[in-house]
Amino acid sequence: MADIEFGYQEEPKNGNGIVRARTTHQIRSWEIPRTTKALEILRDEMGRTDFPGIYLLFDKNKVYIGEAKDIYTRLKTHNTNPETKIKNWDKAIVISDGRSATQSDFNDNVVRYELESYLIRLLKANKFMVLSQGQKVSLNPIQKHIANSLMQELNHFLLKKNVINKILEDGGQEEIFPDELKRLLSSKGKTVQSWSAYEATVDGEKTYIRPGSPKTKGWQITFRDRFLSSLEKGKGYLLVSRDGVLLIPLKEIQKAIKEPDAYKQNTIDVYISFGEDKTELKYKSNKINVTAFKLRK
Repeated sequence: MADIEFGYQEEPKNGNGIVRARTTHQIRSWEIPRTTKALEILRDEMGRTDFPGIYLLFDKNKVYIGEAKDIYTRLKTHNTNPETKIKNWDKAIVISDGRSATQSDFNDNVVRYELESYLIRLLKANKFMVLSQGQKVSLNPIQKHIANSLMQELNHFLLKKNVINKILEDGGQEEIFPDELKRLLSSKGKTVQSWSAYEATVDGEKTYIRPGSPKTKGWQITFRDRFLSSLEKGKGYLLVSRDGVLLIPLKEIQKAIKEPDAYKQNTIDVYISFGEDKTELKYKSNKINVTAFKLRK
């Protein structure tokens, strides 16, 4: 969101290693080191009462995202008896609206669960190794309004804190991440033999994983090097890890590339446009309908 809607203020780190920050709307935050002293200061500033919110525990590029009705008690447990997967955390960011449980919007556990799930997706999109699972919840109209408002503010806050450098895309076209992609492929009867950041082997075929980059023409996907060579041969798949997820045979994409000299270029750019009823792949003025290759409607 623009600064005109959500201002941001941050104090310098103090002698106890604590950084206090806030937006000019609802969010209040403490960034604290993993020390008993910092936790006790946090408790004093929260007023020694139930103080609900969400929190992020960091261990380099690993992050654990949690929620609690009483942040201090939960963090104290993480400090003295941490979960194995995040036992070496060294910094926490606590996020609330600065109000005790009797007044806080964070006192609604459904709202907290929704924010927790959102932050899991958001930090995965920013290349963190997220160690939390989250849970799906059903929200009533009031809860949905509160959660959506806080999500917009969280985007602004975390960008200003330099925790993230991009936000999730709107319109249901968010990037889908490896764990969910693998589950989806398995549910469709596909067998994954190998997996890396941008390539996989699915049912014995080389599969190139690309989310695309947002452009006015659609999500741009660039073929180059081995990816381009596979396209020219028509062997393998393009897995578009976005929206309903597309698994498109490269021989199908060849149908949009009709110019005989196209493969002499160093790169070939195609564009994916997701519509409500139809998904198209475009190359220059040529279009093909790839809706049939959606794994999830």
